[in-house]
Amino acid sequence: MAETTVPGGTERPYQERARAGYEQLRHVVARLGPSSRVAEDLPLLFDLFDWSLVVSPDLFSVLSGHFTLTVGAIQSLGTDTAEQRETLALLDDAGYTGVFLLTELGYGSNVLELRTEARWDSARRRFTLHTPEPAAVKFMPNVADDQVSKVTVIAARLIADGRDEGVFPFLLTLRGPDGLAPGVEVQRMPDKGYCPMDNALIRFDGAVVPEGGWLSGGIADFDEHGRFRSEVATLRERFHRTVAQLQTGRVALSSAAVAAARAGLWLTVHYARQRRTAGGTPMIARDNVHRPLVLSTARVCAATALSRVARETFTDPERRRSEGPVLAMLAKPLLSDIALETLQECRERLGAQGMFRANMITEYLGSTQGVVTAEGDNQVLQVAAGRALGHARRTPLPAPAPGAPRWQGVLDRHARALVERSDPDSGWEALRTAQANAVAWAAHALLDTARRTEHPGARRLLEDLAELYALDTVLDHAAEYLHHKALESTELPALEERREDLATALASRLPLITRAFGVSADALPTAFIAGDYQDTWIRSTGWTWPIGDHAPAAG
Repeated sequence: MAETTVPGGTERPYQERARAGYEQLRHVVARLGPSSRVAEDLPLLFDLFDWSLVVSPDLFSVLSGHFTLTVGAIQSLGTDTAEQRETLALLDDAGYTGVFLLTELGYGSNVLELRTEARWDSARRRFTLHTPEPAAVKFMPNVADDQVSKVTVIAARLIADGRDEGVFPFLLTLRGPDGLAPGVEVQRMPDKGYCPMDNALIRFDGAVVPEGGWLSGGIADFDEHGRFRSEVATLRERFHRTVAQLQTGRVALSSAAVAAARAGLWLTVHYARQRRTAGGTPMIARDNVHRPLVLSTARVCAATALSRVARETFTDPERRRSEGPVLAMLAKPLLSDIALETLQECRERLGAQGMFRANMITEYLGSTQGVVTAEGDNQVLQVAAGRALGHARRTPLPAPAPGAPRWQGVLDRHARALVERSDPDSGWEALRTAQANAVAWAAHALLDTARRTEHPGARRLLEDLAELYALDTVLDHAAEYLHHKALESTELPALEERREDLATALASRLPLITRAFGVSADALPTAFIAGDYQDTWIRSTGWTWPIGDHAPAAG
């Protein structure tokens, strides 16, 4: 009996896949230009994040550390020292990959309490890095592979003349062709199961950073006598001024997760149109299948619209400074949560097909799980954003568009009411405030996208999706809206009926909507379900019918 192996294109060992991401990064900068140029071109960078997650998740895993958190940090926080210029030159062709060392074993999102120290030596005008206790070990940056050179940006507490001057970023070429820098120890961590990376524990014992390797953001320096001075008085404000580069990464990562969700929906709808159920009925014709897919599509369209707002904001330097921080903290959790929920829906509707890595859904799920935690855990970001809104008693949420459906207004009024009356010192109330404002902003963004669309049919389709998103959100949280008098119980039956009517009407448009996402079988060459899934599986075996009339077996 002949035995064959079905090629899936993704069956590489974990560590081999982790290393492949660095090889792909070098290929990308060879095609797009130097890393420093790519990092400055935010529209290009955002697109790179989106499409790398859709077609090459191994590459996606290393993009943020390299472009936004290392190259971008030097560009935005550097002071044009010789050391900074030399480091950028190492990074430009991705011969060295950039990695950000922020979180520690005992300190995650509470980064103001980090314990890694950068001790200033005024006589030699340099810093030495130290890990004073086990909780201060840097936790899980991808620096374990001894075959890949790494430049790191290390968040550490600046100690000068025995005084704590706050947390700042410091540049260190942690690993080069000759191995680790003196004073650095690295321990490889176990595999995560997804997002293949060479994660590690790192500790320091006197690793040297020259004065020019300090990324002060221009808010502090040392005088000719080696004494620290800063125009910013508080340690908290110094930290916030020097880690603003995190915000760009939050937008890029969460926007990419939404791109993966769009790809997942396209794959699922494409497959569901082919798959026959009992009596020969196409799977997509079953309301238990198309209804949740329609609702997921409305959510993903709203997330895409909010992503567009965030990307446009960050591309404008003035808006990025004034609006960017809160917008990024509101958008990143909502976008990645919507992506994760959508991809799980796709995984389940695809059944066994959704379990194969070659069909990409599990790849997207794993990467999106990473996005949820990366560069600020979602819940922590929401609490921080809700508290900021609550203390200011003001929201950046745009005013409702004229003629917007009433349910868009319900979302808007509820979000503003929470800002005005919530207790910002309560983590739970801050969380609810942030969630309500993000949802309302997404609904506004999708309706705004519809109103700016010139083609009448496309505009009407987007308006229906915007209304469905708003209605679905209101109904899912009806108890809360009833409690706060934003909704009357007598209105619920009509709302339910309208939601059902919209979902039913949009079901037949799912193929059209998902085709507009721009994903194609050519972009996903390993995915059996991207084409005629039965034919693709059978052709991969080399089998023919009638049995006995064999072509040579593949593999």
